[in-house]
Amino acid sequence: MTDTSPLFRFFSHWIVLGLVLYLAGFYIAPSSKFQYLTLYIGLILPALYFSFWAFREHYLADGKLLLWLLAALIAFYLPSLWAESGSLLNTLRKNLKGILFVLSLAVAIRHLAIYYPAYLKRLPDLLLWCGMLALVLFFISFLQTGPRHGGNIGMGNLGDNPNETGLAFAITLLLVLYRYQDDHNHYWWLLILPLLAAVYLAYSRAAMLGLAVTIPFALLWGLGFTRAAAGFLMVCLAGSAIMIALMITGYLDADSLLSRRPTLWQAFLDNSPHFNLLWGAGLTDSITIKAEALGRKLEPHSLFFSLILRGGLLALVIFCSLIALAITRARQRKLATDNIWLLVLFFGLVTQFFEGVYPLRPPNSFWLYTWLPLLILILTTTRLRATS
Repeated sequence: MTDTSPLFRFFSHWIVLGLVLYLAGFYIAPSSKFQYLTLYIGLILPALYFSFWAFREHYLADGKLLLWLLAALIAFYLPSLWAESGSLLNTLRKNLKGILFVLSLAVAIRHLAIYYPAYLKRLPDLLLWCGMLALVLFFISFLQTGPRHGGNIGMGNLGDNPNETGLAFAITLLLVLYRYQDDHNHYWWLLILPLLAAVYLAYSRAAMLGLAVTIPFALLWGLGFTRAAAGFLMVCLAGSAIMIALMITGYLDADSLLSRRPTLWQAFLDNSPHFNLLWGAGLTDSITIKAEALGRKLEPHSLFFSLILRGGLLALVIFCSLIALAITRARQRKLATDNIWLLVLFFGLVTQFFEGVYPLRPPNSFWLYTWLPLLILILTTTRLRATS
């Protein structure tokens, strides 16, 4: 089967359209369930087709990167074997879907990079314009409801959680800074204040923290002050270490400062008596528990805690290896568009200390600043093939 066959072109157009709809859905899907369905319908079948009939080009070329990614996904899946959560077969079945979801997105990005590199370069613009539309809808909703206790939400997919609403608009702000950095008319400044206002009205403390770290770092780095940018980052790390030390010694109330995250994490550890620091407590078929101290069922609300809880240090090392690979690939290519994805990933890593779930889960809003930039940075290739 060659890339000029009608069947190949049919699936090629299918997976590109599915990817575009899925990415746009981060902002303008009517609901999170609707976006979930776009990945089901738009990516899984064509991804399976290319996995079987174009395996060599997608998986084996360019250092077998997609094959190595598949190996990492399988490694994330293995903790399902030692999870104590009912039927082993049921747990394996439910978590196997996680591999299929992430791999489908990876194959779509890989295919776009090989056959439609111009489209890949325009993905930041796609997210930017969708974010602008979502911003208009957010303020329309705000005018109708007024300020809400706990934060305002957006419409559609941004209406699930005010914190996630703010995180999405924070990504849009980063995209604005990147897209219009060379605009000599400076019209882009008009978009900054509405986006900052949306983040504030959503009362998204995770987004505020992410922006407070990433924007100064990005500005210093973009202006060529690399040492100052590195120094700023070191100051942030030192400040975090001091805060952690003060919380451990009791001088600061960790529960109050971290929105009761420590109580939640302790509840997860108490619910996992067989937890082992090296390989974790296993990947259960549910990501929520009933935290008695908090009075409701909750998720871990931390990507890194989830990695250690479910897969231990082994899972954390694998995830950090993917981050290192993404940064290395970007430095080798030196593409201008890699900068924005590195910034989005950096923002995601900062915020996911207090948000997020285990990487091998059904598609969720956190993929916008974790899996999406990771996959684009890892799988973008310089060996391009023109479409027919």
